[in-house]
Amino acid sequence: MNTVNKNSTAFGAPGIEPHWTSSAKEGIGTAYHSSSRLWFTLSHGIVNEIYFPHVDSPNTRDLQFLITDGESFCHEERRDLLHKTEYPEQNSLFYRLINSDLEGRYHLVKEIVVDPHSSVLLMHTRMEILDQKLRGKLRLYALLAPHLKGTGNNNSAWWCGLDGRKLFDVQREDIDMSFGCTPDFTRRSVGYVGFSDGWQDLMDNFKMDWEFEQDNLKNDVTKLFLNYSGENP
Repeated sequence: MNTVNKNSTAFGAPGIEPHWTSSAKEGIGTAYHSSSRLWFTLSHGIVNEIYFPHVDSPNTRDLQFLITDGESFCHEERRDLLHKTEYPEQNSLFYRLINSDLEGRYHLVKEIVVDPHSSVLLMHTRMEILDQKLRGKLRLYALLAPHLKGTGNNNSAWWCGLDGRKLFDVQREDIDMSFGCTPDFTRRSVGYVGFSDGWQDLMDNFKMDWEFEQDNLKNDVTKLFLNYSGENP
C-alpha cells in the first residue's frame, strides 16, 4: 500500500451501506445529574451507541480500539479479544471493561463514565503488556463510527483543534460531536467505510498509511481513525 499525503481528502465516497451494531447489550450508562444529557450502551467489550440530546437519539454506532504490533497482527477489540466487565462502584453506572489477548500477551483496560455536569463521555484507557517481546511495539488506534441523528449517512468529519489540542469534529445538520484524547493523537485520519477507513488501512499491512484530513463533499463519512498513542512504555 502506498502512503497518502497528509491534509488530503478521503477517497471512496460515499462508502458502503451503514449498519447498526449488535442489539445484545451488556451495559447502559448515564450521568447521575440531569445537567448531562448523554447516555451510552456497551457490548462485546466496547462502547456502542452514544445518545444525545435524548435517550432515543443515537449518534454513534461504536467506538473501539485496534491493536497492532506493526508487523504480524492487528486485533479488533470487539472480535478478537476476550471480554470481561467489572463494576468498580456498585451504586453508580461506572464500568471497567477488560479486553484480553487470546494468547495472554496483553490486556486493554478501559474505565467508562459520563461527566455529571456536561454531555461528555469519559474513557480512561490503559494497556498492560505482559509479553516482553511486545514492549515498544504495540500501538493502539481508536476507531469511531459516527451515526449522528440515528444514521451513518451524510455525516461529515474533519480534523480540528482547540487551544493547541488535536481533535476531530463530526457534524450532521444541527448535531455536532467532538472527539479527543489526552495526550493528543499523534496521527489522525477520517475515511469512508469499506474504502478509506482505519480498519481497511491497518488490516492491509498492520501499519497506518493514511492521514486524511476531511471527507470530500460533506457526505457519508462514517469512520474516524486515530492513532491514540505512538508507543506503549
